[in-house]
Amino acid sequence: MTKEEALQKVNDYCNEKSYTNATLTDGFKDKFAEHLAKRYPDAAADDETALGDMKFALNSAFSGASLIITDKAREFETKENDYKNQIAELNKKIGKQTPPPTPPAIPKEVQDQLDELKQFKEAESKKTKSAAVMELAKKGIRPDLHKSFESFAKDFDVKLDVDDKTQADGLVNRFQEIFKDSIGDIKPLAPQVTQKRDEEYLASIPKVKI
Repeated sequence: MTKEEALQKVNDYCNEKSYTNATLTDGFKDKFAEHLAKRYPDAAADDETALGDMKFALNSAFSGASLIITDKAREFETKENDYKNQIAELNKKIGKQTPPPTPPAIPKEVQDQLDELKQFKEAESKKTKSAAVMELAKKGIRPDLHKSFESFAKDFDVKLDVDDKTQADGLVNRFQEIFKDSIGDIKPLAPQVTQKRDEEYLASIPKVKI
């Protein structure tokens, strides 16, 4: 197994499990793939032992990283609330003045932590909203095209300020527009149509006398 093959397997598994870069960074995955390739230099890319080892290690790393991020988020929220309380107390002491006093500057360390917390919250919100949009979009697509649709939409950048249905409809329409010449109508068949097709298929099978 080469490093490139190992990295591909790592990326594929992380995408399958929705392990984002917020938890398992590209740098981590690159080093992990290098370690995996060195540990299994003679194994094929689909070797079950190597892949089992990889999945167990990635699951463990994700769990550990998630706990760290959760702890960090709580720590940032506590500091954010403390800072807001300090500002509120200062405003009470200053009272109403004309013109109003210039707010005290936020220390860079605190501002950096607040920015990091904001980015983390936005990434988690996007992950949740993206999953909801994809689930809604699939309802308008034939089940046999779901895999192709997931590949088509893997780089979709969900918008937090746009409702789920609007974004889902946009994805479905774009998917149909691009592939209509090769796949035809992408809408799911009505239950009665599906049943009729199944009956026609069964009727076309030659009967064998026993």
